[in-house]
Amino acid sequence: MQTMDDRDYQRAQKQVRKLQHFYRHLLTYIVIIAFLHIVNLLTSDYYWAIWPTLGWGIGVALHATRHLDIFPFLNEEWEEKKIQEIMAKRRGQTSNSSGQS
Repeated sequence: MQTMDDRDYQRAQKQVRKLQHFYRHLLTYIVIIAFLHIVNLLTSDYYWAIWPTLGWGIGVALHATRHLDIFPFLNEEWEEKKIQEIMAKRRGQTSNSSGQS
């Protein structure tokens, strides 16, 4: 049986892995987009590199919102907390309604 510390450690480890994944995604984005801009500037009069920058940038931004707690209501801790609140509320309603009969 796992202790609370083991579960907390595993949650923290999972969160760190997700954060590492985000940073790898961000680094890949920066390197490839920089390369595309250089190629664009050297080979074309049309500034086409803006399109992959914007498209992929939206993906990176969404990834950031998930893993950097920009919107706390999107993370797993918030979700778990809300589930526990709803369950506690329902248990309270069930015990109140059964006690009133």
